[in-house]
Amino acid sequence: MIEIIAEIAQGYEGSPKLTELLTKGALESDADYIKFQLVYADELATPDYEYYELFKSLEMEINIWEETVTMIQTAKKQVLFDVYGLKSLNIAKNLNADGVKLSTTEFYNSLLLKETLKSFGKIYISIGGIPVDDIDSLIEHILKGDLDKICFMYGFQAEPTPLAQNNLNKLKSLKKRYPGVKLGFMDHSSGEEEDALFLSLIALGMEIDCIEKHITLDRALKIEDFVSALEPSRFKEFVRIIRKFENALGSDNLQLTKLEEKYRRKATKVVVANHDLRAGYILKLEDVCLKRVGNLNFGTPIYQINDVIGKSIKKNIKCNALIPKEAI
Repeated sequence: MIEIIAEIAQGYEGSPKLTELLTKGALESDADYIKFQLVYADELATPDYEYYELFKSLEMEINIWEETVTMIQTAKKQVLFDVYGLKSLNIAKNLNADGVKLSTTEFYNSLLLKETLKSFGKIYISIGGIPVDDIDSLIEHILKGDLDKICFMYGFQAEPTPLAQNNLNKLKSLKKRYPGVKLGFMDHSSGEEEDALFLSLIALGMEIDCIEKHITLDRALKIEDFVSALEPSRFKEFVRIIRKFENALGSDNLQLTKLEEKYRRKATKVVVANHDLRAGYILKLEDVCLKRVGNLNFGTPIYQINDVIGKSIKKNIKCNALIPKEAI
């Protein structure tokens, strides 16, 4: 089953009440995972960085995060954190998070990644905007031997990402290049467009393992990270659509299902007699043809005329009757 991640990101804006409301909304949406960015300003940026004060405002007391994690896990859902350094990594570990994500921001942070591999069994790594040579290098020098823990997340945020820029065919190329690694899609389509409900359906056919989509309380409030976000009711609809249509992926086994076999028996023509035939007769081309028949219960049908030419029949067969394998 495809994992669905409700990405609260920085939408909680450092507010315990907003954190609680967003968490309840995400739980109501029935996503599998709820994810926050666990932000500590000094791990992310220098004081002169333009968003340093924003990052500072996102810092919350540990007890708020403890209550949030408890709420999510009590509801039988799982919690993920984006981490940006050893402080946030250790806090996520102490909070008993179910997994962590390293965003594109931390892709080249080898020290953090190595420590993350020691601490968690489920790790999401954003590869949005990362050249494949660098991904190859990461696998070769750090991830080799731990690929079972990893899910690469493809996608990028252009606030929002234009539909034609998603390049979902890259998912197929990534799956082929990294066959031993799980792969997910970060859907950053506009939350106000129908794209937000249906874009990920296309990604389903690319053999992905998870989908991440932003969630917000109310788009009209324009709280942090709302651009690509769905409100809880629409996120619930998003989940419903994904769950409905992922069933269409079915099995990759080329063996016909019972329903396909039933369809084949109804739809295909079979070898029938062009006129009455007597037992012992050797069949010629003019004696047979292909037709649909009303009843296939008189034996195993033959689908190729060449399979009967030159063969003798064991019993009398009426005109337009099925010539079954058992009679040849």
